[in-house]
Amino acid sequence: MDSEKLVQVAMNVIMHAGDARDYIRKAGTKLSALDLDGVEELLKKASAELVEAHKAQTSVLQNEAEGDSVPMTVLFSHAQDTLMTVESEQYMISILYQCLKNMKKGEK
Repeated sequence: MDSEKLVQVAMNVIMHAGDARDYIRKAGTKLSALDLDGVEELLKKASAELVEAHKAQTSVLQNEAEGDSVPMTVLFSHAQDTLMTVESEQYMISILYQCLKNMKKGEK
């Protein structure tokens, strides 16, 4: 894989992870106000973006596994770091959503 292609993939990962982060932050803002309406949909949208980011990252890993040399760059490292961080944020907001949803069920 050449450097130009790696830059394209890295930017794709960053773009999708960033879009996922936007949805996750909107969900987190709603949760902080104890507003569960629409949170599940925001988390689904975030998941879809993370799937696309993960697919892009996996294409690089598959190329390397097949013997195609992949130059390591700070940009691709940043893309992977961003993806992992956003996945962690998604996990935490999802758990918080489930907790609040269960608490609201208990109130009824």
